[in-house]
Amino acid sequence: MLYTEKELQDTLKKDVTISKETEKRMQETYAQIRRDTKTSKKRGRKHSSMVAAAALAVILISGTTAGAAYISAHTDLLGNVFGQQSRATKEAYDTVVDNGKGGTTVTMPSREYVAVDEAQAEKLVEPYVEDLNITRKIGDYTLTIINNISDGNAGVLSLKLENPNGIKAIHADEGTNEAKGAYFTQDRDFYFYLEGADESLVADKMTIDSKKSSDTCYYLYSSYVCSAKNTDLKFHLEQYGKPVSELKDDDMATQKEDIALGIGKMPLTSAVNPENNKEQFAYSAISLSLNLANGFGLDDEIQKEDGQTFIDPYYLKKLVLKYKDGSEYTVLDENVDNTNYVCGEMENGDTIKIVFNRIVDWSQVETLVVNDVEISVQ
Repeated sequence: MLYTEKELQDTLKKDVTISKETEKRMQETYAQIRRDTKTSKKRGRKHSSMVAAAALAVILISGTTAGAAYISAHTDLLGNVFGQQSRATKEAYDTVVDNGKGGTTVTMPSREYVAVDEAQAEKLVEPYVEDLNITRKIGDYTLTIINNISDGNAGVLSLKLENPNGIKAIHADEGTNEAKGAYFTQDRDFYFYLEGADESLVADKMTIDSKKSSDTCYYLYSSYVCSAKNTDLKFHLEQYGKPVSELKDDDMATQKEDIALGIGKMPLTSAVNPENNKEQFAYSAISLSLNLANGFGLDDEIQKEDGQTFIDPYYLKKLVLKYKDGSEYTVLDENVDNTNYVCGEMENGDTIKIVFNRIVDWSQVETLVVNDVEISVQ
């Protein structure tokens, strides 16, 4: 976006309300303007201060205009996972997928992404983001675990994977973002996954920031759900010394490491079914856990079909959050998927866990709609 001198002057004269983070960035930009002004006199750089001023205008406008880009110390994490920084809303569409029998037509669900509300993010999410910045060298690769946010039931881990010779160990693109997530290739000589307390299972879907990533550097976001509420999350890393495609059955990992990440700082609220005083659902600003065999009209069906093993998300036909102001967040419906990840809990066969694709302020949610059942949240 280009600004004329008059537009910049008009913008900078406006009274605006800004956050502490925005104010900090403004001061950094002012300092840059001063440095560039001095430099321009020495080196003939006539337009540096104008560029910096334009950047300041963007900061001011972004901090005060509805729907503008979110500016934060954790912009990439929150903007990509709970906003629309690198994602565009899509309508449902039909596509042909390979089923091993010549292909079959499936309907890809619609996905809606909304801008991150800065005040909401600073209140509900920012205080609980754990900055990790843990780096490991794996042959030609450099892996950085950037940060993590979790409520104990679910969370998001952000990663950076670099290789000057190109990323071949993981396949990730817009297609995997819409499907089951990024996956490891046979070219890799390492593997990593998340694990909960006492080696309990953690399931995840890994997506890529396709705008910021390149052939040599991937920015990845792992949306995950935990079995039960975990108080200890580990990042398990294995190295093999040779590509997986060359491994024999008796080959073992040459190196293993469990990296402690910590988990569960974000508040999680539990709601019980008054008829049996057992947890019916639990929620935070980023996730929702539903015990589908407790008061949602599925008790007999689930017990008959799945017993106490694993609940197929098939049972969750519709999920809507109705807000006090009359607006709604349709999380799931027919041909609608506004989640980052949804999975049946592996060790508690009645439960479905969801990572939202936006931040939810539950103080403003009035009603939870699960299939045909409506429950008052307040």
